[in-house]
Amino acid sequence: MKRFLTYVTFLISFLSAQSNPNFNVALRLDFSSIDALMELHEGKIANANRVAELRGNQIAAATSALLARQQYSPQDFSRELERFRNGTAASFDVFGLNSTLAYLSQIKNLLQETKKRQLDRRVIATIEPFFPQNARITASIPVYFVAMGHENAAAYVRRIVWEGNTPRFVGESEGELTIVVNLTRSAQYIREVQLQFVDMMSTLAHETFHVLFGIYQNNSPAWNNINRRYSPHWILAELVQNEGIAYLISLQQHGGSKLSEQQLAAAKQTIASLNSALKELGSPSLTPARARELIMNSNLSGSYEKNYGATAGLLMAYSIDTKLGRKALTETIELGVGDFFAKYQQLSQEYGELPKFDEEVVESLSR
Repeated sequence: MKRFLTYVTFLISFLSAQSNPNFNVALRLDFSSIDALMELHEGKIANANRVAELRGNQIAAATSALLARQQYSPQDFSRELERFRNGTAASFDVFGLNSTLAYLSQIKNLLQETKKRQLDRRVIATIEPFFPQNARITASIPVYFVAMGHENAAAYVRRIVWEGNTPRFVGESEGELTIVVNLTRSAQYIREVQLQFVDMMSTLAHETFHVLFGIYQNNSPAWNNINRRYSPHWILAELVQNEGIAYLISLQQHGGSKLSEQQLAAAKQTIASLNSALKELGSPSLTPARARELIMNSNLSGSYEKNYGATAGLLMAYSIDTKLGRKALTETIELGVGDFFAKYQQLSQEYGELPKFDEEVVESLSR
């Protein structure tokens, strides 16, 4: 009954969402990669290369190799798809196809449920209230659904330039922001298909926020000034705000408005790790390798507790939203990381249960 009421609460929230005429966003949902993978296993497609060459599967395979710290080879990917077609598990599962084999029926049920729903409209209605009312955002975002990938990534955003049908992954301000969603993760960990759908939808909302926040930043003079600061501690600070608000959206889309006591306790511990990392990233003796390690570990360590940047960001966004109000949180989107950290630091001084940052850390982000 509790799960049913959670689902109903989410639907009521969706139906009561207000529309901003300046918020013109569409999601282009593409199921061809996951459909082809299912058909490969069923024997309806004989050529594994045909499945490997689909855009969503190419992005998922290359990203899986990146997260596994392995070199990506299209030939290796095609060979693993051949094993998948034959129902054979891989001993070193770079592309996450063993989980696909184990949860095929659940994935198919979730795929069918997803295609029936107005997924794009629900996601957009959830995200819209987090942006300032004067925000003008127009976007058409490609979303590829897959059923494979690294265990630590249920969904992600990549910047891509397509050269024919081959992706080239590019840096900031280049390419097309593209979302990939792996249905395996929701099907693997949740039993009921309705709850799987809500979980997957919250994941898509999380990634969609990242894309729209990126578009907003590109059109904002304040954010253009921030993003021209290439020092690593600015990069981590932006990640903290970006991931923190995205995880808050995921929390609320699940139908919850509060962090559990266990989540709060773990999140509070991450503030110390983030404080230490920001100080180290500002050190003149910092090496590029150490900077990369600190930034990657802040969000790609594989657990709530170890992802110190994202989890601390969630605590910060949650605290601002619940104690200062949604308007204060949307102000941080408009004004940037300095305002985000300053608002949280203000709360940590008013509420003794919130851990503080060192003052020099906060001050370094307000200059």
